[in-house]
Amino acid sequence: MPVLWSNPRLDNSLVYTPLQCIQSILASMETRSLRPETRLMIHSLDLSQVQETLYSTLPDNWLFIILQHAPMLHNLCLSGKTTTSPFVQSQAFRKLTQTGLIHTGLEHLDLSDCTDIREPVLKSLATHFPNLVSLNLSRTSGVTDTALALIVDRCQYLETVNIAYCRQVTDLGLFSVAKFCRRNLRVLHLTGNLKMTDASLLAVAKHCPRIEKLFLSECSRITDSALEWIARSSSSTSLKELELHRCDKIMFGLPLLELLARKCNVLERLTLTYKQINSRRDDLKLVMEAFRDFHRLQSIDIYEMPEHSPALFFWDLAYQASRGNLRAINLYRGSFMTDYILGNYASAPEHDQNITDQSVRKFNDMRNGAHKATVNLFVDDFY
Repeated sequence: MPVLWSNPRLDNSLVYTPLQCIQSILASMETRSLRPETRLMIHSLDLSQVQETLYSTLPDNWLFIILQHAPMLHNLCLSGKTTTSPFVQSQAFRKLTQTGLIHTGLEHLDLSDCTDIREPVLKSLATHFPNLVSLNLSRTSGVTDTALALIVDRCQYLETVNIAYCRQVTDLGLFSVAKFCRRNLRVLHLTGNLKMTDASLLAVAKHCPRIEKLFLSECSRITDSALEWIARSSSSTSLKELELHRCDKIMFGLPLLELLARKCNVLERLTLTYKQINSRRDDLKLVMEAFRDFHRLQSIDIYEMPEHSPALFFWDLAYQASRGNLRAINLYRGSFMTDYILGNYASAPEHDQNITDQSVRKFNDMRNGAHKATVNLFVDDFY
């Protein structure tokens, strides 16, 4: 029973829908048929599968009911990512504000892909959940510099902040994150923020020495200078994951790679785009050899692989970088011409000099237990 109620599964029934399951739980809480000791067992609740219908909805105060009757709730997922019509709306938070309830136990809140949330609602999060440790606002409507600043100012324990694809956030919002989260910030998701510039990264590098994961993919205004600041800052000694693919202004020349390898000495995962390391063909061999100096690197993800990519470069990279801890080179490709001629992943002509499914399988089969990285070829969901 304790295990069952610590994380109630709403999508585990063959008879009832997730909506019906949460309606039953809410009814049990309101009528107090749920015993007090049972309510104390509820630590995590995932409502991301709940979807209202034209004939069946949740009461406007559903959020208040949950928070009032689950005082030990630590993790609440309200993400709208997996449903076609997210049910989370501003009305539920306005009802919560009217009650003045403060839930000090909630540490992890996921509001990603909630498209009917307004700025005043986001500002109220800091009042209701002052002890948040992680907050996911990826693709959430209503996220502005002002709302973000208010949240990070009052939620002093935040370690993970996800504001990916929050297109209204500018450098001012990131300055607030760097300033108020400087003591605890470990993970920062900034993917797809088109208004963010190098100035934001300079603030993060300067004020957040404990940052471990930094996601910057699709930030089109970030340049090599931002990476140089990160590498030379105190945060470089703790950085374990760095996502940089589709940052069009970043080109991994040999000096930058050598600097990252020397300063970010605990880096375990790095993502980039093929053209970022292939912009200067004369340096390609030297760039490959520079990866040997990333002694802790375990995974390299390379995106936007062109159809006729030279396989020999990746085979050499797998051998060279495996002198350290590299375990996987993950290559992500879009649509190739052979897909339309022969069918997706069909038996394309075998050319060992190009990256294909067949050449990748052949290379991995030839490893024979040797200490070298595995090469994987995937379809990129971006396309």
